[in-house]
Amino acid sequence: MRKIFVVVERRADYSRYKPILELLSKDPFFEIYLVVTGICLLDIHGKDINYIKEDGFDIKAEIPMFISGAPDTGAEMIRAMSRVMMGLVDELEKVKPDIVLSGFDIGANFAVTVAAAHMNIPVFHIQGGEVTGSIDESIRHAMSKFAHIHLPATELSKDRLIRMGEKPSSIHVVGCPSIDTLIQTPYIDPKELEKEFGIDFSKPIVLMIQHPVTTEATSSFDQIKETVDAIKELGIQCITLLPNNDAGHQKIITHIQSSGLKWLPSLPTIKFVNLYRNVWALVGNSSSGIHETPTIKIPTVNIGTRQQGRERAANVIDVDYNKGLIKKAIHKALYDEEFRKKVKVLRNPYGDGHSAEKIVEILKSTALEGIVQKIFYE
Repeated sequence: MRKIFVVVERRADYSRYKPILELLSKDPFFEIYLVVTGICLLDIHGKDINYIKEDGFDIKAEIPMFISGAPDTGAEMIRAMSRVMMGLVDELEKVKPDIVLSGFDIGANFAVTVAAAHMNIPVFHIQGGEVTGSIDESIRHAMSKFAHIHLPATELSKDRLIRMGEKPSSIHVVGCPSIDTLIQTPYIDPKELEKEFGIDFSKPIVLMIQHPVTTEATSSFDQIKETVDAIKELGIQCITLLPNNDAGHQKIITHIQSSGLKWLPSLPTIKFVNLYRNVWALVGNSSSGIHETPTIKIPTVNIGTRQQGRERAANVIDVDYNKGLIKKAIHKALYDEEFRKKVKVLRNPYGDGHSAEKIVEILKSTALEGIVQKIFYE
């Protein structure tokens, strides 16, 4: 038996871990030690821990990471990371897992990666090697240097990891596991969703998810205002999910809540995915717009620098923080029939929905002896 340690901070990492956790829970070879922290514990962000419990997962520990009323700054992000790292070290010391499965570019996952590496616990890292804007890229690449086994989504990411000095034999291209979630989630009758949310899928409708960019925190309000104003002036239906709590989030949340747009703090996976399947386009700067929209065959209007440099399919329309340009991009996404036809036949560069199977097999078959001693590859 192998004991696998996983920490979830927000809906973005949970959507990727969910299909992996489901497979691990069905295999007696594995024992899962699941820790929940971050905005998953906060009411204002939807308290996603409740959805995780509803999905049937046994949460072994909860670690408070964020303090109510704390400053909305980069410095507070680091204080929060230090709090969660302290708690995670205690859990790792107590549990003594065989493997830490970490991922992506999220603070709590960074903390557990650094802690586990110092404690000589093998770290398997999902989706290293990707390029983006903001502090996220630095966090992700740092995690790759602490990790021992790499599970990138694409061949280009694998090549980048090799150029960073990681051994090719430690790298396994597996795709993005959130695509598994999109494909596997049961269907809900669209009429039920229309009634619940007061919307009409037969008319133009967008899902908006726009997070703060940490390196542009002082501009967050101006950036979100451009997007909200563009959507309102177009007069289209919109459902907005509130952003994460990176530095600069408070003004964004306040503006969305007072904008007149429909907004939600979060959603259970089944409702989020089914809403996603029926909207006409995604607007904002979420990684979901890059990783997932090609699978559900809708356009993405990607705003600003947060996903800068990331591989993308041809359904992504990149645009700056400018109301006029955002309106033009949304109009193309919704009404350009030739463009929308091309979107319907795209291949997703991030995988085909079988990532979790590949990851679980690697967790099972990889020999752990000696892998914590890293050697720079040239």
